[in-house]
Amino acid sequence: MMAQKRSHSSRTSGKKGLASWLGAALLNILAALGGVCIVLVILSFVFNVSIMMFRTGSMSPTITAGSIAFVHEIPAEKMEVGDIITADRGEKVLPVTHRVTSILDTDAQSGEVIFEMKGDANEAKDPEPYTADTVRRVMFSIPGVAPTIQQFRDPFVLGGITIAASLLVVWAFWPRREEDADGDEVAEVAEGAPDNAAAALHQESRSAVTRSPKHAIALPIAALLLATSSGPFPALEPTSSMIAAASTTASDTATTNTAAEARGQYLRMRAVGDESRMLNLSPGASAYWTVDVWADAPEPGTVELEIGSGQLTKAIADELLVDVRACTEIVSMNKCAGGGEELIHQTTLSALGAAPENNRPLLDMPSDEKRRVQVTVTLAQSAHAEAVAGQRSSVRLTAIGQGEEVSLGPGDPDVPGGPDAPDAPGDLPRTGIEGWLWILLLACALIATGSIVIARTRSRRKL
Repeated sequence: MMAQKRSHSSRTSGKKGLASWLGAALLNILAALGGVCIVLVILSFVFNVSIMMFRTGSMSPTITAGSIAFVHEIPAEKMEVGDIITADRGEKVLPVTHRVTSILDTDAQSGEVIFEMKGDANEAKDPEPYTADTVRRVMFSIPGVAPTIQQFRDPFVLGGITIAASLLVVWAFWPRREEDADGDEVAEVAEGAPDNAAAALHQESRSAVTRSPKHAIALPIAALLLATSSGPFPALEPTSSMIAAASTTASDTATTNTAAEARGQYLRMRAVGDESRMLNLSPGASAYWTVDVWADAPEPGTVELEIGSGQLTKAIADELLVDVRACTEIVSMNKCAGGGEELIHQTTLSALGAAPENNRPLLDMPSDEKRRVQVTVTLAQSAHAEAVAGQRSSVRLTAIGQGEEVSLGPGDPDVPGGPDAPDAPGDLPRTGIEGWLWILLLACALIATGSIVIARTRSRRKL
C-alpha cells in the first residue's frame, strides 16, 4: 500500500516538477526579453541611438522597404558626402532620410550646415536644401524586420501582451497548495525515514512552491515599454522619401508618422502625416496631413490642385471637419508668411465631394513653383464617440497639369478610394473610444485581484 502511494506520489510530483520547470523557463525567457528592451531604452537615451523603420523603398537597394535602421545623433559638421542622414524639417513635418550629395555651406559659429540629399532610388535630388546643426546618421540596417515590429503597435496585440504579462505575473506569485507534498512527507516518515531527511524534504517542498519575484520583474516593464512605445521604438517610421525620426519630446513619442509619394512623368506629390492620430481621433481632436506639390516640367504651364473624399462612411464623414491651408514655400506652416493661405475652413468631409469625379478645386499654381498644403481634419466635439467608433473615411488630393493627373491619399498613394474600397492603413480616421483602454484596465484588474488573493492567503498561513 505504501509502495502504491509512493509510486502515485512520484508520478504526481514529476508532472508538477515538469510544469514548474516549463513555467519558470517561460518566465525567464520573457524576463530576458524585457531586459533587452530596457537595454535598448538605455542606449537610446544615453548614446542617442534610436531605431527607424522603413515602409517604402526610396533608399533601395541600400535600405529596402520593411527594414529597420539604427541611427546615431551627431553634430551636422561631422557628416560627410555619401552619409545616409535623417534631417529635420520643422515641428509638425516629418524629417527626411536620404544620402548626402553635397555640402553647400557650414557656419563655424552656430554649427549649422546647409546640404543637399537624394534618395538612392529617386531620379532627382530633393527639391530644397536642408539646414541643420544636428542630424542622425544611419549606422546599419536590418532588412525585413519592420513589419513584425509594427504588429506590436496594434491595440489588440498590445492588449493581449499586457493581459498575458499580467496573468504570468499573477501566476508567478500565486501560492501553491502543499497538501500533496505534506502527504508524501508523511508517507516517507511512516516508512522510517530519518527526521533530518523528512525535514529536508519538507523544506524542499516549501521552497518548490514558493515563487521568486526575480522571474517576473522585467516582464511588466517590457509590457509597459511595448504599450507606450517609448525608447528606441518611437513608432513605425516609414519612408517613401521621408521617415519619422526618433522623437526629442514626450509629445512626439506618441505619434506614428507615415510618408507617401506619388509621381507622374512630370508631376510630383509627397505627403506626410501622423497615421496613429488619423486612425484614433476622439471628439475634439485633430489630425494633420501635409502634402508638397511641384512639377519637373520641360515647359511652363499651370498645375491645378483639387481635394475630395476617398473612402466615405457617412456616419463619421458628417462629423469630420476639414481645414486646408497652402504655403508658397516648402516650410512648416508656422514659418509661412501669414500662416499660409486658408483655402477651406471647417467644411465637413462629406461636403467635399467624392474623388475623383466631384473634387473641389483648391488652387492653381505655375508649374515652376512649389506648394505646401496642410490638411487638418477634426472630429467634431459634439460627435457621439460610440456612434463613430470603428468607422473610417479618407481624403484625397489630386494634381492636374502637364497632360497628366496624380492623386494621393494618406497611406495609399495613386489609388483613389471609394465606398467599396478596402481599408487602407492611412484612412482618416477610425475613431472613438478604443478597445485597448479597456484591455489595459482589465490587465490592471487582474494584477490587483491576484495581489489581493495572494495577500489574504499569506495572512491565513501566518495565523
